[in-house]
Amino acid sequence: MTGKAMIELRNVSRQFGDITAVDNLSLRIEQGEICVFIGTSGCGKSTTLRLLNKLIDCSSGEVWVDGENVATLDSKLLRRRMGYAIQSTGLFPHWTVERNIAVVPQLLGWSKDKIDARVRELLELLSLPYATFANKFPSQLSGGQAQRVGVARALAADPDILLMDEPFGALDPITREALQNELLRIQSHIHKTIVFVTHDIDEALRLATHIVVMDKGRIVQHDTPENLLNHPANSFVENLLGQSERGLKRASLQRVEQFMSALSSELPEVSIAVGSSVRQALSLMLWHRVDALCVCDQDAKPLGILPIRAVLKP
Repeated sequence: MTGKAMIELRNVSRQFGDITAVDNLSLRIEQGEICVFIGTSGCGKSTTLRLLNKLIDCSSGEVWVDGENVATLDSKLLRRRMGYAIQSTGLFPHWTVERNIAVVPQLLGWSKDKIDARVRELLELLSLPYATFANKFPSQLSGGQAQRVGVARALAADPDILLMDEPFGALDPITREALQNELLRIQSHIHKTIVFVTHDIDEALRLATHIVVMDKGRIVQHDTPENLLNHPANSFVENLLGQSERGLKRASLQRVEQFMSALSSELPEVSIAVGSSVRQALSLMLWHRVDALCVCDQDAKPLGILPIRAVLKP
C-alpha cells in the first residue's frame, strides 16, 4: 500500500479489567479503501472500531486519523467527522426520516437550505425517493429501508470516514445482498474510507479492498481478498474461509469477462450477463448441464463465450 494513510493504529491495546480485548494492534488503512474486519465473536473487531472514534479509549498505544492523534481531539467533534452505522440503525423512533438524517448537519450549524439539499441528495442516492420517505417514521420502514436511512444519516455531514459495525447483520439474505450492492455502487461515486465489521466471510470477500482477520485481540492476517484465499496465513484463516469452499469463494471474486473467448458461429443457448461472477456462471452451467455460456451485455447482445475449460485452466 502506497497511498495516503487515513487511519493508523500504533501498538494499540485495550483492556477491560483482566481481559485484553485488543492486543498490540498496528494497522494502516489508506484513503478510499474498504477495510473489513472479520473474526469469531469476541475477537476484538468491534472494540477496535470503537477505538477509532473514541467511543472507548486505548489502554495503550495511539490511534491516528488523517494525520492527527485522536487522543488530542475533542471526542464529540471527532465523531461528527466520522459516519457511524450499526446493525440496529440507531434511528430516533419519534423523528421522521428527514430529521434523523439531518441531525449531524444541524449540530454542525449547516443552513436549512444546505441540509434540505443534502437530505434529498442522500435519499435519492440510496434509492429512497424523497417524496415517499422523508416524512415517514422508522416504524413505517422495512428493515432494508431503515438500514438505508442509517447509512444516509452516517453520510449526512459528508465525512471522510465511514465506520460500519455489522450494519446488514440482522437482514434477510436477499435484502443483505441488495444493500451490499448498494454500498459498492455508492462507494464508486463517493470514494470514502470505510471500516466495516462483519462475521460473514462472504460479505467480507465481496466488499473489501483489504481484509483484517482477527483472533483473540490480534491481527492474524491483513491482506487483499485474493491473497487471503490464495495464501491463508494459518489454519485459523483457512477454517474461517471454509477449506472445502475456497475455490467457490475465489470464483465469486472473478468476473466472467476475464475468461470469455471470442464469439463463434454457434452460440450457447444459455446466457449470462457480463459483470457476473464466475461462481454464478458455474452455477448456471451445473443447473442447465452445459459446458459453455454466452456472455451478453445489458441489452442481451452477445459479447463472447465462456467455456468451462477457460475457468478451469491453471
